[in-house]
Amino acid sequence: MSHTTKFATALDCADGRTKLPVRAWAREHLGVDEVDCITRPGMDKFLSAEIQPVLLEDLQDQLAKLEGHASEHVLVIGHCECLGNPVSEDPHREDIKKSCENVTSWRVLAGKKIIGLLVNKTGTWDVDRVTP
Repeated sequence: MSHTTKFATALDCADGRTKLPVRAWAREHLGVDEVDCITRPGMDKFLSAEIQPVLLEDLQDQLAKLEGHASEHVLVIGHCECLGNPVSEDPHREDIKKSCENVTSWRVLAGKKIIGLLVNKTGTWDVDRVTP
């Protein structure tokens, strides 16, 4: 019997330090094998604000191209020590919550479970779930 690879999709910061902790968290908590990443510096801040139509279309197009992996979960990532969103932990939490609210309405993500994660709340690159 062959194993089918299970994926999650991360809307993550471009900072490479978040990738391994997010992947480990997704494997443990979601039972996935791999995490596809779409990155942008300060992704949580970017997604929490109104996005210019051309950028929104590009992001949604990238998500649609990953549909072949049949991801059931989309992770919205923020992290401390972020150069693209240089704020403390609480503002990151608020940006992540608002980002999750915003992306939930995107047609390309219909039926997906949206989960917000904060990486590095303690300086050890731990992952903390922000939204259900």
